[in-house]
Amino acid sequence: MKSSGRLLFFVCLVLALVSAPGAFAQCTTPFASQPSPPGGDEIYIDDSIPSGATVSSGSLNWDTSQYATGSQSFYLSGSGTQTVEIDNLSQFHKFGSGKAVLYVLIDPCDTTAEIKVTYESAYRKVAVYWGSNSIGADPGILQFSRGSLPSTGTWTRFEVGIGSPLNLRGHDVTTVKFQVYGGRVWFDHVGTDGVGCTPTVASQPSIPSGGSVWVDDSIPSGSYMSYGEPYSSQAASGTISYAYPYFGQTATGVVRVNDLSQATDSGDELFLYVMPTGCETVKEMKVTWYAGSSSGCIWYGVNTPAPSLGGESSCTFMGSTVPTADTWNRIAVSASTVGLDGATITGLKVENIGSQVWVDYVGNKAP
Repeated sequence: MKSSGRLLFFVCLVLALVSAPGAFAQCTTPFASQPSPPGGDEIYIDDSIPSGATVSSGSLNWDTSQYATGSQSFYLSGSGTQTVEIDNLSQFHKFGSGKAVLYVLIDPCDTTAEIKVTYESAYRKVAVYWGSNSIGADPGILQFSRGSLPSTGTWTRFEVGIGSPLNLRGHDVTTVKFQVYGGRVWFDHVGTDGVGCTPTVASQPSIPSGGSVWVDDSIPSGSYMSYGEPYSSQAASGTISYAYPYFGQTATGVVRVNDLSQATDSGDELFLYVMPTGCETVKEMKVTWYAGSSSGCIWYGVNTPAPSLGGESSCTFMGSTVPTADTWNRIAVSASTVGLDGATITGLKVENIGSQVWVDYVGNKAP
């Protein structure tokens, strides 16, 4: 009898729990109201990724049940670190005080411990994260904490300075990687706030005829560029010029070509074209020609306060006014002025502090 009584008691208890209001209720993720982003945003991932972009890691899971803008978003879900990496973006991030932006939505029924976004250009890899540092830093990639995770169940706008901490002003961002540590998170409206400066495309100058051109759309066979990259966005001649990515007002930008092996005659002048962007201000510019173990240089601007390019005392000072921004400037000096009269030129270096400077159409010419 006692056993039967106990069994009856447990059966009644189970029936009471099952019939109780809300018993074994399941968490249901509500639809999150759409935010109202500022009108100036420049977005490159919304309802799709840009033409030519590819998913190199993970899966891009689109979902029409949640969206900040447009009609769908993508999400990451699962235990541990979940990743989706998008390559071949080729998205220009402007000079100035702009911000990278994105919207995130944390599932209140399946919360995460961390959200992490990594941005890459050809010269810079940097990550930012919110919440715990459970995912950890990737080798060789700087990362910065952006504080706590936002509230769940609502779209939150993340803004990250393109200048600091990303240091991607004037860069083409090629890759963005999204990661979460556990839970489910939706992402949408990825891009920038649209604030900043896009370099002017300078008109090609009228170039005097004659002379020998060493560097134009290519560099001579046997030479190599140790600093700088070809850019198709600017050109004094042809379709290509050369520049170094911008890393801030106190950073040095360098374009250097080695092993030129270009003979000159006594009395020749050395020339090149330079174009600083007006999006940032050049503080100092220096041009150095090399002839084996010898060198000669000129410089413009000011070298105080620090930092400076260094070595100014051994160079010819061309004045405190730097070459004009947003236009191609011809720099031409007698080789004798820099102590290289009749020398075989083996290298060229153009340095600047404070801006980004394109270099093109380098050579020598008889007077």
